[in-house]
Formats: sequence, C-alpha cells, structure tokens
Amino acid sequence: MTFSTTDPLRDLIRSTLGFYERFGWQPLTDDAIRVFEEEVREVTEAAQDGTNKAHIAEEAADVIVTLIGVCQASGVEPEQLIEQLYAVIAKNDAKNHDTHIYTDGKIRRRLPKSPTT
Repeated sequence: MTFSTTDPLRDLIRSTLGFYERFGWQPLTDDAIRVFEEEVREVTEAAQDGTNKAHIAEEAADVIVTLIGVCQASGVEPEQLIEQLYAVIAKNDAKNHDTHIYTDGKIRRRLPKSPTT
C-alpha cells in the first residue's frame, strides 16, 4: 500500500503500522527494542564499512521503521511522535553559530557568555 500525501512523516508511520497490521503483529516493547538494536548494529556496520551507500541508506531506513515499532510497542501515539519530530525540526532549525558550536563530534549549545564586570 502506497501513501501519497504532502506529509511523508505521517505516510511513513501509517505505512509502518499497516505493515505490522498485515502480519497481525502488535510489537511488544522487548521484541521491538531487540529488532531496533539489531538494525542499529547493521547500519553501524554498513556505515563503518562505507563502501556501499545504497546499503547504508537501506539499513538507515530499517532503523527508522523499527524505531516506529518501539514507539508503538511503548504506547506512543502516532500523532505524539509526529509532533515531537516536528518539534525537533523546529528546534534544530533555530540553532545557529551564535547559539551552538560543533565540538567533540557533536553540535552542542554554546556556554552562556560570562557577564563582564
């Protein structure tokens, strides 16, 4: 089943939940986490190898789909997940060089400027 709206996040979640429903699978938290961790290991290995970009993308997509399963198993409503995804997008869009700095492999909040006396 293919969805075609202007909201790919909703399409992805709807598709993932439909996939589970077709197989009659209501993910349990421990099972969903186990599958998610397996997919994280696979994308990590693919990324570290770095030779097959299509394989990395495939494994990354699996991570996203299985993370939706973790949320479903944990009782997170799809709309709550979508709201949080858009909140993170807005928060990241607001970050800039004045508020954050890239250091130690991560973008971090700049320390508040000390008051000058």
